[in-house]
Amino acid sequence: MSTVAEVLSIIEHETIPVVGSRSYGERSITVKHAGLLAKLTTLPPNAFTWGHQSIKWSQYCGLVQLGDITLEILPKIHGNESEPGACRESLVRMLKQAGLLKIHKPGGADINLQTHTLLDIFIYDFCEQLNQQLVQGVIRRYIVREENIGVLKGKLLAQQQLRHNLAHKERLYCQYDELSEDILLNQAIKYTLRLLLPRAQSPRLKNELTQLIYTFDGVADTLVEVSDLERISLSRNEKRFEPILRLCIIFMQALNPGTGAGGNRMFSLLFDMNQLFERWVAAMLKPVARENGWRLRQQGPKRFMAYREDIDKDVFQMKPDICFIDDDGIPQLIVDAKWKLLELSEAKLGVSQADLYQMQAYANRYNCPSLCLMYPRQDNCLGEYRLTLQGEISSNLTVKSVQVARLQSRSWA
Repeated sequence: MSTVAEVLSIIEHETIPVVGSRSYGERSITVKHAGLLAKLTTLPPNAFTWGHQSIKWSQYCGLVQLGDITLEILPKIHGNESEPGACRESLVRMLKQAGLLKIHKPGGADINLQTHTLLDIFIYDFCEQLNQQLVQGVIRRYIVREENIGVLKGKLLAQQQLRHNLAHKERLYCQYDELSEDILLNQAIKYTLRLLLPRAQSPRLKNELTQLIYTFDGVADTLVEVSDLERISLSRNEKRFEPILRLCIIFMQALNPGTGAGGNRMFSLLFDMNQLFERWVAAMLKPVARENGWRLRQQGPKRFMAYREDIDKDVFQMKPDICFIDDDGIPQLIVDAKWKLLELSEAKLGVSQADLYQMQAYANRYNCPSLCLMYPRQDNCLGEYRLTLQGEISSNLTVKSVQVARLQSRSWA
């Protein structure tokens, strides 16, 4: 029976010592764990940096399992730096509002964000979405079967009949179509459920996974690869399972069933906070766009900064993080989201020169009157600072910090 890994919660950019041996709960990892970390191929290349007998995490948050210990890397949220549970809740809420988690509060069956591990929360979300779709039924498809049976079913295969049944006139070698749930999509779901079962820590969640596996009792237990799932084409009636399929791919990529040296399980499931913050800001700004009668566009509209005449080609493509566009297709406000801290003691507020050049380029190329740089809230930050970009086109730039943590409400919404 598999043992549950110890969960060590750390904050992004925190430095963790690498020691020869450690006690349970100690904020460190051993040399053995560091060796496993070095071999973990699913990590982003810049997820952490090596120091002198230490490692320092970058802006990636999520989960990394190294044998008997699971590192839970949480975002550094202003006001909650010493509260892992609150940081975990903020991360889950950002993922939900950014559309990366669909989890909701079901009546009387809440899961505590403050105490449950991130992986349990991700698994809970997967179970929730799967249960919602199973209410409408398991997907079934017609598959072609060939069988040597006692009655005619479908069509008789003459060659196979002569080969197999010359001495058995009572048998008929038939080919027929059968409506079956034993298809690749369901095999992938069942495989993912079995992959998650030993990794869930909550007894209630383990029971939920077990019940879901029983639901797919008529589906074969088959080893499924991510490359297999790329062959799946969902019909119009099957599109409702598309988010489930995406989650299967994420879990299969992250929770690699392979093991490291000595049978040590390793996996990673990380989110780039730069990308997550951008998606979260976009989600938060959608009501603002609607109120002003604008459309919100992410990663666009795309334009080029220059034209290279000798090859007749536009070069240096630009695509703003977030752009508010009016009914005539004209950009009215461009927003760039930055997951980093300001330096409020500086006249420049810690805004990098490269970021300012980028915003000036947006102002000129898109002829946009209003620009905004958004950062997460921090100590002594008034929330909003205004700059005027000087030049041929004078644009207003707002440097704004937004509160990520919810200090009072603990609900899902």
